[in-house]
Amino acid sequence: MTFLEDYEELKRSIPVPAVRMTNPQDCQHSDYTHNSKNCHYCFLVMGSENCLYCHTSGLNKDLVDCELCVYCELCYECIECMKCYTSTFLSNSTNCRDSHYCSDCIDCSNCFGCVSLTRKQYCIFNQQYTKQEYEKKMIELKQKPAKDHLEKLNEIIKKTPIAQSFQRNNVNCPYGDYLSNSKNVYWGFNTYWLENSGYVYFGGVAKDCWDMTFSGGGGSESGDPMSGNVELCYEMVGCGGCYNCAFCNYCGICTNCYYCSDVHNCSDCFGCVGLKNKKYCFLNNQLTKQEYEKIVRQTKIALGWKTPTTPPLTPRAQPDETKTSLSVGSLPKSSNLLSEQLGRPVPQLMDRPVPQWREARRS
Repeated sequence: MTFLEDYEELKRSIPVPAVRMTNPQDCQHSDYTHNSKNCHYCFLVMGSENCLYCHTSGLNKDLVDCELCVYCELCYECIECMKCYTSTFLSNSTNCRDSHYCSDCIDCSNCFGCVSLTRKQYCIFNQQYTKQEYEKKMIELKQKPAKDHLEKLNEIIKKTPIAQSFQRNNVNCPYGDYLSNSKNVYWGFNTYWLENSGYVYFGGVAKDCWDMTFSGGGGSESGDPMSGNVELCYEMVGCGGCYNCAFCNYCGICTNCYYCSDVHNCSDCFGCVGLKNKKYCFLNNQLTKQEYEKIVRQTKIALGWKTPTTPPLTPRAQPDETKTSLSVGSLPKSSNLLSEQLGRPVPQLMDRPVPQWREARRS
């Protein structure tokens, strides 16, 4: 049997956890919830507290019925929002507070039924009011049902031009949607605090990573939202706090691990499943360092990997940013290093065709 066949057989022989939760505290009826406290009926949530009926969100507090929200607090029925506070029925909004029934608003406060406003205050359905007029008008609006407000909001949305992508505080991120606080990202969707990476869907607090889904940092036990980052990783699903890993799923706090599943706090593991606190393991067999390096070298050759031309990486090594020149259409040097480590080509930006809609905008 080949290595991949042995690995698949091993995965089928190891029981799969009924739920996947890391360090939960009083989290009932939830799944894929990590480093969270008092979150109920939540799915794909990390680093959050006191949340109910939330999905695909992180680093939030006191949320109900929210989806794809990051760094929000005391919000209800919000979607695709970041750093919003005491607000309800928001969508695609950032840094808003005390606002309701708004869409695509940035740095706004005390707004109601507004669309595509920036740094505004005391506005109702995109009309400016004084503070006294706003407070008086709000008393009347609160008596009406939510259905009426949503219908009027949708009418304004239909009349308002919409950007081709929703991006906030990014540098050199020409392709993708719903990106924020990122740099040099190619085809990123629902990503945040990402750098020198590509083909990432719902991930963040990561650097020099390609082809990832539901992976990243920001949900560690320390409580630091920027800790537990992912770096130099490729083809990862549901992983956090990993460094120099590839072809892994549902792994956490791992270093130099390849073809692993449900492995936690491990280093130098190849083709392992369900291990914790292990090192130098191959297909769940404990080996010495010399035995491990020999069999991994042979397996990589059998899998078609190129012979590594670079020395082993030191955990969390910091590249010399002064020697890196980045621009639209260029690939970071760290990604070339990742390609050599994997022995497989990492996607080059210039090899990707430019979408027709972007060519039209350039002309």
